[in-house]
Amino acid sequence: MVGLIPKDHILHILGKTNEPSIVYNEELRKFCNTENIELVETIQTKSFKEIIRRYRPEILVIEEEAFDPNESYKSRSCQPFKLVITKNKDKMFEYLKLGADEVISKDLSAEELFLKFFSILRRKKVLELSQLTNLPSINKTYTVIEHCRKHLSDWVVVHADIRHFQSYITMYGVSKGDEAVRCTAKVMQDTLKEIKGSEHFIGYLGRDSFLIISDSNALDSIIHNIQVHFKKVLGDLYNQSDYENGYIISSAPNKVRRREGLLGLNIGYCSKIDRNFLSGTDIIEQAIKNKKDPGSKNKRVLILEDDPDFAELLQETISLEGSEAMVSAGLDSIINEVAEFQPKVVILEASLIGHQNFIPLCKDLDKYKTELGMKILVATEIPGYQNFLASGADVYIPKPYEIETLLKEVRRLRFDYT
Repeated sequence: MVGLIPKDHILHILGKTNEPSIVYNEELRKFCNTENIELVETIQTKSFKEIIRRYRPEILVIEEEAFDPNESYKSRSCQPFKLVITKNKDKMFEYLKLGADEVISKDLSAEELFLKFFSILRRKKVLELSQLTNLPSINKTYTVIEHCRKHLSDWVVVHADIRHFQSYITMYGVSKGDEAVRCTAKVMQDTLKEIKGSEHFIGYLGRDSFLIISDSNALDSIIHNIQVHFKKVLGDLYNQSDYENGYIISSAPNKVRRREGLLGLNIGYCSKIDRNFLSGTDIIEQAIKNKKDPGSKNKRVLILEDDPDFAELLQETISLEGSEAMVSAGLDSIINEVAEFQPKVVILEASLIGHQNFIPLCKDLDKYKTELGMKILVATEIPGYQNFLASGADVYIPKPYEIETLLKEVRRLRFDYT
């Protein structure tokens, strides 16, 4: 039965006699099978590089008479460890100078040879791990995905990244961002240990991006358990006041202030049954695409502005960007307009509302923020961004402002780039 994790291949390049100088007896193969290692024999031919691409060997065992110092012994996606076998111990240093990574004598026992293989593989695997997360990095992850795509009948790929990560490191610093990434990696490892009956693989793609590979039976448990466990550790990543508030306030150019939620996980997935995937990259891109916020398809923007001419200008400018914009008839009708128009973004001129009315208005709009993923942008001359953001606004822009400043924030809110 083919497992989730591909075998490590050791490719033995024979000499002119086509006879190995080491004996592949049953004892050696038994040792290798226990560690998911497959031995493959070949001769040096014109199709040699094709064999390299096919097996992607971790180790090349090369007979000394087949060793060619002018041969690269690698492909674009595979750079194996070159282990040369010699009958003459006096030539060991010579082969090292010519490009061999290590040289061994032919008279090793099966167990000694296996331990040599295992030692090399162990060192290579350590080098493949991310120093930040101690998880396999992108090259190993792609190898596992390709193996699943080609050989398994049931697999699911889950892509996860950290929501609000950029605003978090802007506020708390890069070192705290690294801590959040390490914490996420541990949450995933601990969670998958709890899910029995399925084989799993976790890879780290860089920055705040992770990939989990498993079978379809484990999908629901993976997504649910990771979300639950992640929420439990959030308190360790924030100071007490930010954690209790449930948000942080970040600064943007032109005195814009943003209310940013606490860290969370954006999760998307795809599986074998979705369609015929062409490559590992194709699979990852589909998983990422599947986690896009459905609200990003909503292009509607509702505008409440005290200056009718400026409101019309905003409507026309936003419409030119491909959004459907509507100017509100006024404060008394805005709740009904939100219910009927169902906007993704509401632009409020707070001078029409005032601090006292803004809090109850936001409470009335909470329902639609939850159902529609609706965002509230406050553009006003009234100072005190903390009050507006604490009451439920997602962005505060002080007047006067450049139109492009507002458009940038509308784009960000509409596509949920938060």
